[in-house]
Amino acid sequence: MTERPTIRVRINNAIADAQIAEIMNGIEEEEVPAELTRHAELNPLVLAHQASEESRLGVGIGVALDYVVVTTEKLPLEAPYLALNLNRSAAADRAMGSNAARLVKRMPLIDLSELARAE
Repeated sequence: MTERPTIRVRINNAIADAQIAEIMNGIEEEEVPAELTRHAELNPLVLAHQASEESRLGVGIGVALDYVVVTTEKLPLEAPYLALNLNRSAAADRAMGSNAARLVKRMPLIDLSELARAE
């Protein structure tokens, strides 16, 4: 049996489900499957990079230390595709999830610059 293609979402154990709900909603709205796992790692760059390498779609999200990071398997660990403060606004969190899915679908990304300042 082959593994289902998903966006991998690796989050630090200290992050509550409520903190990542909007990220997961954004992915779901784009109709791309995602798989979430919890880890002790505190560096969101490491979490995202590992997630992208585990994903058959080549896209991963890492969440830790109040940051959400989206990257692809082709980018180096220290240069993620997107990074933003977690829970700065619900719209920005949702857009980060949507943008991860849009990378998979090769669609234009949502502009985060205005959303991050909202609320």
